Amino acid sequence: MAEKPFISNQRRPIQRKPDNSTSSIFGNKSNKKPGSSQTAFRKKKVFRYSVRRGAKTIEGFQNAYSADEVKRNLVRLGFNVKYVRRHYEFQLHASSTEIVSFVTTSARLLEQKIPYSEVLQIMANNAKDRYLKGALRNIILDLKNGVDSKDAFIKQEKVFGEHVALMLGIASKSGEMTAIFKSVAILVERQTEFKKGLISSLIMPAITSLTVLGAIIFYAVYLVPKMMAMLGPMMETTPPLTAATMIFSEFLKENYVWMSILMVLGLGSFYAYLMTENGKLARDKYIIKIPYIGNILRSTSTEIFCRVLSILYTSSSENVDAIQIAADASGSSYLSYRIRMVTIPSMLRYGTDLGKALNAAEFFPDVFVSRFSTATETGAVKDTALQVADFYQLENQFSMKNLMSVIEISITIVIMAALVFLTLLSTETASLNIQPSM
Repeated sequence: MAEKPFISNQRRPIQRKPDNSTSSIFGNKSNKKPGSSQTAFRKKKVFRYSVRRGAKTIEGFQNAYSADEVKRNLVRLGFNVKYVRRHYEFQLHASSTEIVSFVTTSARLLEQKIPYSEVLQIMANNAKDRYLKGALRNIILDLKNGVDSKDAFIKQEKVFGEHVALMLGIASKSGEMTAIFKSVAILVERQTEFKKGLISSLIMPAITSLTVLGAIIFYAVYLVPKMMAMLGPMMETTPPLTAATMIFSEFLKENYVWMSILMVLGLGSFYAYLMTENGKLARDKYIIKIPYIGNILRSTSTEIFCRVLSILYTSSSENVDAIQIAADASGSSYLSYRIRMVTIPSMLRYGTDLGKALNAAEFFPDVFVSRFSTATETGAVKDTALQVADFYQLENQFSMKNLMSVIEISITIVIMAALVFLTLLSTETASLNIQPSM
């Protein structure tokens, strides 16, 4: 029996008009009042159902907040419900390189006036990543079954990423499909480049610091005590640095068990806190205050916010959703929170223009605020967002290069400090005043 997929709307929108193009049998309407804003949201879950109407059995999937919601809607439509069960899909995120290749190649094929269905089929046949290949085949199957193209992409958000899937779904229904596909390709590529650059810039200092620390601990805890065990009885006085090293060594030997336990528990608790919503919010709030690195992270979030906004922004009333989606896609929980709690309520309740409302979030750099204040007056928000995104892209590329230089200098200083310490300790050891035994 063919399965009929349904809507996959992942979050309750802040303000959204009913979508009459959706191919869901439920046809749920938003009961929100115009101008209202929602500051909290719950993620929908996927449920599998089987129903009967007469002698015909229908099976399918539905996104909802609970199984009871699905049952009520099915009963209301006159179906005899056999079961409604939670459906779990085990999918992994496709390679970022493969996603960029898919989006870029699709844009080029669309420029050649190749039908969209053929483009998807070509890409599904040539995709190397098995998760991406499976997702594309599922999208093709959904489209053949009459599923709305936007919903078909959103169903595969685990493979593409939540916001990339949404933007590709929007592109598939717009009249600027090629342009949006190109913008999405740049967005994914920039996100991937930033993550790789940040990780590569942090791996080297981490490895170097651990290596130097290990060398110091090995020298202080193992070599110096061994030497002092042999030479200590023949010494009148112990040099100060050697004596301090011995005290440190004895302290570690006596307390390493509980210190290790406390360190593991502390790091585990801190990591668990960072995985919570409050932890992510606090992390993203304070990390942008770190000198230099914080500016890079804030500029990167601003760049991604502007790039997504340039893709989704239109002249319709759906721009509230576009602003929130852009904030969610920025990678900063703090920016998303400030947009949801300050910017959007300010626009909906008090009619504040976009430039002042974004400035009220107290996150964006001065250049951003100035450009968007002007764009709000001239009505060129979409073009300004793209220009600002390109500006911060160039700025971030130079900033990342400078960051690498700063990190290299810092690593050099750390290594030199460790060498000075080991040299002084070795010099003391070589000049020990040993009294011959009688």
